[in-house]
Amino acid sequence: MDDRLTPAPLVPSFGDRVRDLAGVVGLYVGGSLAFGDYRPGVSDLDVIAVVDRDLDRTRRRQVTELHEAIDDERLHCAYLVRDKAADLDRKHHYWAYGELYRRAVSGIARAELLRGGITVYGPPPAEVIPPVDDAALRAAARAELTGYWSRAVAKPRLWREDLYVDLGLITLARVDATVTETRLITKSEAIERLTAFGVPDDLREEIARRRAGEPVTLTEDERAARAELARGLMTAGIARLTG
Repeated sequence: MDDRLTPAPLVPSFGDRVRDLAGVVGLYVGGSLAFGDYRPGVSDLDVIAVVDRDLDRTRRRQVTELHEAIDDERLHCAYLVRDKAADLDRKHHYWAYGELYRRAVSGIARAELLRGGITVYGPPPAEVIPPVDDAALRAAARAELTGYWSRAVAKPRLWREDLYVDLGLITLARVDATVTETRLITKSEAIERLTAFGVPDDLREEIARRRAGEPVTLTEDERAARAELARGLMTAGIARLTG
């Protein structure tokens, strides 16, 4: 077993249970766990299960029951259909935040597996996931901003939430590294780069504290001011990186 799995014993246990249930031919982990930035109780577990065919009604029910029994909202799993993996726009079944829905498996998630992902079982990622060249990687990074995050900045109230402030600004720095240097960086490294987007030191330190699992308490006035600041920084950053 890959030593990187040690902090997250849930992954191999989940892998054993889902293998026959969903027809999994390869199970892989990207994200923080693969790149040495995993924080127990804070980081998500980003798993891709390559399956032999799309999940039918029976498999969807069984997969849902398995995830509900595990009851860990940080375990996210994409069920990538092997013979449809080359289509970047195709939506595959995806479990996250307590529900099974369809979404595309992004070029960033694919590149993470190809550049340093953990193989829980199955062939090496390159044998089941088509390559992501530098141009495709940069395009995938920009798509993170022009899609979800462009819609998010149009909704002011979202930016009162820690999740949007932290993940949004971290995404800006990660996209910047990918677009300008063709690198995939960790969230911790991204936090260190936030100054380049005008993020003041106190906000950067606040984000770092939450990343470390420390509680941060804000008044409603502080939360409102932070929301306006973060939303403005996101708007400017998206414009800068997408042209």
